[in-house]
Amino acid sequence: MPTVRTSVDIPGVGIDHVWNVVCDFEKHPEYMADVLEIRYLERDAATALSSWRVLLNGSELTWDEKDYFHPPHRIDFDQTEGDLEVFRGSWTLQETEEGVNVVLEIEFDLGIPSLAAVLDPVGIQAIHSNSRSMLAAISERRPEPAAG
Repeated sequence: MPTVRTSVDIPGVGIDHVWNVVCDFEKHPEYMADVLEIRYLERDAATALSSWRVLLNGSELTWDEKDYFHPPHRIDFDQTEGDLEVFRGSWTLQETEEGVNVVLEIEFDLGIPSLAAVLDPVGIQAIHSNSRSMLAAISERRPEPAAG
């Protein structure tokens, strides 16, 4: 099964700020061009069920996923239903000397074994491009200036 790993270094911000941005899925469509809609169907401190609708290589892809929030700064997710056979992965944040490193790792299976050799490279490219776009949008979110 293909795995796509994408990362970004975000200088000059604290890990808690980036964690809050990443975890606030429902706001992602406001600043991510390819993310059309994300809704929390259920949510507590440790887990969530979220519904996603995104553009991937110009096609709309939808799924629901179970999200597992692991302190201090990791989210694992696994599709519960959706357009792909398998769609799971993780968001991992790590503090660096300059700021924060964010890694988005996605494992997927299109569910068409006879066409995997042809379709998997297209899927890898599309997911990598989408992931880069999402991480770039997250890196541009800056903390609000303190009131004063």
